[in-house]
Amino acid sequence: MSVFNPKILDACIRDVTASLPDEQKADVLLHAMGQLPLERLLIENAVQSCLSLNGLSVANAAKARLMRARARLAAGLHVGAHQDLQAVMAIEPEHPEARALMVHHVANSGKVRQHPFFIPPCNRRERCLIGRTLTMGDSPDAQSLIQPHTTPGFSTEIWREIARWLPPRDLKNVLLVPHIMSRIASELLFRKIDLFFVPDKRESQRSADILTRVIVDKEFAKHVKTLRVFYQGRDVSPMTFQTGMLANALPKLVNLRNVHCSMRLREMLSFLRILESANHRLRGMSLMPLDGTAELQFPRFRHITQFSYVSTGGNPADVQEFLQQNKPSIRSIFLHNQHWTFPSETLSIRNLTNLDFLGLFPSESRAFADILSNGHQLESLRLQCVLNCNASAQFREGAAAHALPFLRHFEFTLLGYNVNDHDLFPAISAFLRDRRTLKTLVLSVPSANWAQKRLGYDAGVWGVLPSLTELKALTATLPKDVAAAVAMWLVPRGVTALSLQAEPSTDAVPFVSQMRPGPPAEPELHGALAVRGQGRRGGRRGGLPDGFNSVVTGPITLETLLRWFNQIDDFGGIDIAELKRVSLKAHKPFRYQLYSTENALKSSDTLPPGDYGCFLT
Repeated sequence: MSVFNPKILDACIRDVTASLPDEQKADVLLHAMGQLPLERLLIENAVQSCLSLNGLSVANAAKARLMRARARLAAGLHVGAHQDLQAVMAIEPEHPEARALMVHHVANSGKVRQHPFFIPPCNRRERCLIGRTLTMGDSPDAQSLIQPHTTPGFSTEIWREIARWLPPRDLKNVLLVPHIMSRIASELLFRKIDLFFVPDKRESQRSADILTRVIVDKEFAKHVKTLRVFYQGRDVSPMTFQTGMLANALPKLVNLRNVHCSMRLREMLSFLRILESANHRLRGMSLMPLDGTAELQFPRFRHITQFSYVSTGGNPADVQEFLQQNKPSIRSIFLHNQHWTFPSETLSIRNLTNLDFLGLFPSESRAFADILSNGHQLESLRLQCVLNCNASAQFREGAAAHALPFLRHFEFTLLGYNVNDHDLFPAISAFLRDRRTLKTLVLSVPSANWAQKRLGYDAGVWGVLPSLTELKALTATLPKDVAAAVAMWLVPRGVTALSLQAEPSTDAVPFVSQMRPGPPAEPELHGALAVRGQGRRGGRRGGLPDGFNSVVTGPITLETLLRWFNQIDDFGGIDIAELKRVSLKAHKPFRYQLYSTENALKSSDTLPPGDYGCFLT
């Protein structure tokens, strides 16, 4: 009789051992470990789980530590093995295998510095036995040799968990420390590799060194999970040498899961062929061809969960075919091409959690209805569109059906339009109303007055904001019929990041002055609320590039304010800085200069609302 499920034995073993008490589970685990080769990480985890049991027998504790000592010796970790062997001999001083390993692998190898007698952490029963052993005089001089251990005897897994919380700057410093943390920091730093093939010799040499290390060091290559390749060469500088190195290095990256490629179309075709031949089981792929609109042959991957494609031309048929073959697995899609329509037929919208699309919605499009009716799992929906269809009715349907219940991030940006839909933004407001889980909101339309009238973007749209009580970030175009002070009263109290768009002719200083009465009351400091403008043709956006303009809603003290400044930029605090009242004066369009209007304030002064400048002494 053939077994239908090859994992049926695993399931049966799990079900049988589930009913056993912890002591018997430890017996089964130790017996199974005795039949395996010395896989150190597997044994480390298993032994640590056994030693954490309060009811573990002394014999099993010694057996578990002996297994871990053998695994550590095989991996060259002599200090950890020395500690385990000492713990075994403290439990059973005449243990023959422990004594033999101590003599042959530790005492005579010279690889372990002779520390004072140290008893590593153990469970309660081991501590009792060790205490009895020392009291009864089995080791007469041992009690006088016990000293506190200066380095925590954490396992590798605990050190790795600690290192995960360190920023890259600290991980680079840890590389120089003669400790297990150095190897862990190296693994974490190089889980994501960026290769820059650019005219800069320093960057090119760095990328070549990384590829060489990948080729010659299999252990280093095993830790790489994300690879990003950037190439910005000219037609006269082919990528032949770099392609050869990639052809040798990519097969070594056995755990590669995510790839980003930004280069010319010709080099990208070569890179994708190499990637496909390496037989990687990729989960994420990001492609950004820098030139050309020729067809791109995609590799035959069928388990992609995250896909990103950004281009300015080309035929969407190849991309749609790739999306079709990965339709069951894709969870996150990022597709930007202003000339392409939304691929409703080639996406399983019900499986998506993140959708970011920039493109065209033609006159007969029902893409909005498809997204709202099928995207039940969507947490992030970002749409930047050239709109040629009436979308208001589709958003009304979504509002009535309470679509997208898990939505946390929403963006609707109009890049262009060829439609008169006066109910568009009122319908979007109805769709967004009372969403308690929404964290980020972007609503952007052309700032011209006639454009906002054609799309229904007025004060009623901003009326939905007070119902979004958990909103943290807001980017929006300011309606023509909403004053700055009134607009700020509508912004939810919890917003910590605010960006407003207005006409280029808006004078920033009076605009910021009007906003003073209305900012949210809880955040006592608002930094750099920029006034940005966008013309009818989508011109460049301006702002306040110089200085720091803050609106203080007090009362607070100078010391508190400087402490906030220190959190924004670690400049040293009150000892090397002073605060003065300031005024802003324009000396160029959208260029302002800070002028102090009085002497420095004292640290105990209470600050009334106003504009202040921080000056280094």
